[in-house]
Amino acid sequence: MDTTIFHQIIYWHFYFCCRTNLCNRQLLLRTGALEFSDILRGLNLSVALVYTPENGYVNYNEETGDFDEDNPGYWVILLDELALRAGFSWRHSYGIVRPLFDDSNSLNPNATASDLLLWTVNTYDFTFGEWDGTVDRMKLGVDFPTGFSDTSTILIANKNIAGESSSFHPFAFLRPFDIPVWGAIVATIILTGITYRTIHKLYSVAKSRENNSTNHVHGVNIFYSAMAATGHVEFQPVTHGERILVFSLCFWSLIIVSTYTANLASDIISQQQRLYPASSLAEAERLGVPVCAVKGLSISTKLRDKYPKLKLVEADGLHVVYEYMKNGRCKIVAEGASRFDVVKRDEMINGDCTLEWIGRAEDISSGGPASIVDAGFYCTSLVGHAIEYFMKQMIYEGFVEITHQQFLNSESSHSCPNVNDSSGDDVEDSSRLTLIDMGGIFLTHGICCVVALLVSWFQRWMKRRDKNYNCSIDSETPASCFDDDGSGGIVSSRIIVSGGY
Repeated sequence: MDTTIFHQIIYWHFYFCCRTNLCNRQLLLRTGALEFSDILRGLNLSVALVYTPENGYVNYNEETGDFDEDNPGYWVILLDELALRAGFSWRHSYGIVRPLFDDSNSLNPNATASDLLLWTVNTYDFTFGEWDGTVDRMKLGVDFPTGFSDTSTILIANKNIAGESSSFHPFAFLRPFDIPVWGAIVATIILTGITYRTIHKLYSVAKSRENNSTNHVHGVNIFYSAMAATGHVEFQPVTHGERILVFSLCFWSLIIVSTYTANLASDIISQQQRLYPASSLAEAERLGVPVCAVKGLSISTKLRDKYPKLKLVEADGLHVVYEYMKNGRCKIVAEGASRFDVVKRDEMINGDCTLEWIGRAEDISSGGPASIVDAGFYCTSLVGHAIEYFMKQMIYEGFVEITHQQFLNSESSHSCPNVNDSSGDDVEDSSRLTLIDMGGIFLTHGICCVVALLVSWFQRWMKRRDKNYNCSIDSETPASCFDDDGSGGIVSSRIIVSGGY
């Protein structure tokens, strides 16, 4: 077979020059004269191999017209293994198919990816690449054996575009409640202290208790009420009214403290999460967020059909689509899951490790080889059935997974931290609250300490002034007016103020 016509894509039309007639083997299979595992053995099948120079799926040298001997590419390795298991050859009868966004593609400029797929399966025995088996393509009579690539549509965003707060907020600890709630808490503390003091005075036992207990200072009950709001009860109720009030205060404190703690943790941790323009295509369509996708791939078609109002920006190339996002032409990129595994390891595209998968997969699909549904003309459907059988063998035995991982390792020009590794130190540190998050409460407590010192100093100064005044008007200075060492210094005795709130 002349192989020169297989090394390029020619004009857009249908012809059946290169498909192998398998109807004789189909008859042998039906009569039991041929095993299904040998249905392709000994044949030289024609293959349309998808080639994109931007990735390492196929390392094809256009000058020599052959593959790289040391590293022919991920898809070529899979195809070689498939041919070895099925017993067919393809190295002398293949065609290089370029994607529609490639300038060297000579198909009709208005052709779609489905048009290109339909042309290849009608021209070759099968096509090998990351073909997405959509329902519309199946309606065209294309058979999609088991795929080896995850073509599920996912959304990619840039971490630098997402909003992430890292500034210092001294009153961040007040966020769990709004201002009216804080006002209600303060009012409840004050009114509860006043109510407790009022109940304390209504009963006759209150007087006897005051005479036999520690004297009170102004505001002590309000202070106890404030302490109870934090879960620390200093009240010692004696009467039933006091017990009811203290029980109600403790239950109120339980609800307030637990609600505050839960809301504080939720609020501060949520501040560490990035806010992306949209986390789904439906949200992007509703909010008018522009989404980029590679022109000519099935993703673009699926987005247009499912989200007609979506602001879709199509780029001519796998690298170009991410340049569009970095330049601001779009906020999100719609990409295939397996392709993003390669992109995130590419230093040219993701050198700063800022690309991130956001949200869930928009659809679950797999990509792989394809062939025409033909049960009578050339009986090409046998090719699809055989590929299905041997591809499942390769997947179940782990060959596809091992080869894919080796391909990713060989294509990785740099490594980024794995955000899904929950055992990593980086993830553990990211879940911890920093001083930026909690510094406000420490600052507030420090201010309260300074105020308490100033108030204590002022109160001490007032006591000394009153004592000096009392000592100066007495005809004989009592011993209490002097320090313990007899130096003549005035002693500031403790003033007891009773009956205050």
